[in-house]
Amino acid sequence: MGKRKSFKNQKKEKVNKYDNLSKPEAEFDFHDRGVLTSSDMKKMADEFLSEARDRNLTKILFITGKGLHSRNGMPVIKPFLRKYLETLPFVLRVYEGRRDRGGAGTLEVTLSF
Repeated sequence: MGKRKSFKNQKKEKVNKYDNLSKPEAEFDFHDRGVLTSSDMKKMADEFLSEARDRNLTKILFITGKGLHSRNGMPVIKPFLRKYLETLPFVLRVYEGRRDRGGAGTLEVTLSF
């Protein structure tokens, strides 16, 4: 007869039953789009936000990167985008994404309609 494997010492992976409630419904990635001006970033964000609103999405994610490849290693997209999003009347909240969603290289956005 074959031996049974013992699973007593293995840890169970914790599952957060509420995780899907906070999961972004769509994401936009600024990587591999070349050198962007502030007007480029604004236009791309506006187009994505318009699509998200048309689809009645309330939670979206912008992947901005950490700025490691920017001039002087300082982020450009994330600070600009955060400041811009916070001026929009239908944006309820803008915050750094959870670590498992990209952390410092992302912005999670909650929208209202």
